[in-house]
Amino acid sequence: MKTLSFNAMGSRIFIAIDTDNDSVVTEAMKAQQWFESWEESLSRFRITSELSQLNQHPGVRRKVSLAFQDVMKSAENAEKLSGGLVTPRVLNALIAAGYKDDFESLLEESGKAFEAALISPLEPGKVEFDPEEGTVEIPFGTQLDFGGIAKGWAAHQVMKRLGELGPVLVDAGGDVAISNSRLDKSEWPVGVANPFDKDNNLALLMAGECGIATSGKDYHRWMLNGEMQHHIIDPRTLRPAATDIFTATILGSNVMDAETYAKTALILGSENGQAWLDDQLGIGYLLVLDDGSILKNEIFVNYEWKQEWQIN
Repeated sequence: MKTLSFNAMGSRIFIAIDTDNDSVVTEAMKAQQWFESWEESLSRFRITSELSQLNQHPGVRRKVSLAFQDVMKSAENAEKLSGGLVTPRVLNALIAAGYKDDFESLLEESGKAFEAALISPLEPGKVEFDPEEGTVEIPFGTQLDFGGIAKGWAAHQVMKRLGELGPVLVDAGGDVAISNSRLDKSEWPVGVANPFDKDNNLALLMAGECGIATSGKDYHRWMLNGEMQHHIIDPRTLRPAATDIFTATILGSNVMDAETYAKTALILGSENGQAWLDDQLGIGYLLVLDDGSILKNEIFVNYEWKQEWQIN
C-alpha cells in the first residue's frame, strides 16, 4: 500500500494506492500539482482564478478551461438532482453571511460583528453555459461559488487518473472516491467521523467502487452579530440553512452525486430530508441530528463493518 497526503482546496487530501510498486509514488505525487492547477482555476478565494474573473465580469461571455467546463457540468447536474437546492449561485449569500475570506482568515475574525454586504439576492436569471463553445456568462447580480462541487469533482478526477496504477482511494476532506476493491478483493475501510467527538467514528464502512461524501454544520461555522452561521446556504431563503441535521453522510455510485445528496438532505432537514433520500435509488445514508440522534437506512447498514469482515 502506497499513501501520500497534502493540503489543497482548504482540506487535507489523502490518497492510498493498493500496490507495492515504488514507482507509483512518483506518478501519484502529480496529484498535488493537479489540485493546485484546479484551485487556480476554480477557487473564489484567488483573485486571479477563472472563477474570480468570471464573477468580476457579469454579462460577458468568457471562454473557460476544460476543467472549468467539466465542473460546470457537475454543477448543472447537482442543480437537477437536488431540484435547485444545490447551486453554485450562492456566493452573494455566503458573503452576506460573513464568509468573505478563506476559512482560516474567517476563524481569526470569528466573534466579531461583520457588516453584511449590500448585495443583490439570488438572481433568477439563468447562467449561460455553452459546452460546445466552452463559454460561460453569468447575469448581473450573480456570483458563483463551486465549493464542495469542485472538491468532489477533483477527488473523482484524481481517482480516475490514478486508478490506472492500481485500486485507489482518494479522500478530499471527507469527499471519498474509490476506484474498485483492493487487489485481494477485500473492500476499503472508510470511517465516518462522529461530529461531536472527532477522535472517534460513528461507523466504519467497507466499500468498493463508490463515492462517499459528508456535508455538515460542524466545520465551516462562525459567529455573525452574535449568531452562529454556517456555509450551507438554502437558496430559498439566501441564508444558512435552518436545519436540524448536523451532518449528512451519503454512500453512492460516485462522490459528486453523494455530495449533492448530502447537501440536499441537510438543507431539507430531517423529516423532509429523510423522506427525499428514501425516494432516491441505490444510496445509503447516515444523518446525525443536532440532538445527537442518528437516522440511517438499510443500504448504509449493509456496508457497515461486521464482525465477520476481515480488515488487512
